[in-house]
Order: sequence, then C-alpha cells, then structure tokens
Amino acid sequence: SVEFDWCAVSCVRQLRAMGHPAVVINYNPETVSTDYDESDRLYFEELSLERVLDVYEFEQAAGVIVSVGGQIPNNLAKPLSQQGVHILGTAAED
Repeated sequence: SVEFDWCAVSCVRQLRAMGHPAVVINYNPETVSTDYDESDRLYFEELSLERVLDVYEFEQAAGVIVSVGGQIPNNLAKPLSQQGVHILGTAAED
C-alpha cells in the first residue's frame, strides 16, 4: 500500500542520511521502495523467514526493521528474533 511504501522509503532515506547502509527486501515491483536509487541494495524476494535470514546473513546486517512493511514483516519479527536477528525498534516480544 502507499502508506507502507512511504514508511519504507522514509526509513531508508533516514538510515542513509545517518550514514548507515540500507538494504530492502520487497516482493512488490510497483512501489517506490523498489526503485534502485532508493536503497544501497534491493532484493526482490518473498517475505519469508528463510529469505530474510538468507539476506540478513549474506549482508551481515546490523539489524532488521520490520515496523515499516506491513503485516508480513510484523509476523516475522518474533521468529527472526528467536533466530538471533537483531530487531531494530520495538523488541519482538513487545
């Protein structure tokens, strides 16, 4: 939706402004967040536990932000946390 896309793009822009690399996983090619100029790296992948873990490990990410992507990322927060992924923002258990 437009709201989640705006949230994701705003988050990515802020991360980059703060000097942090921003990697986006998105399965919807019709959104602004899938513009290759918005993030440092873009993956067109399904939003599943396995794919997110693959990207997290490959990118050696400092953490994952799930709060700007809608219901699927929110549902992945607890399983990701249980796998040792650092969830940025509100803890998955909250």
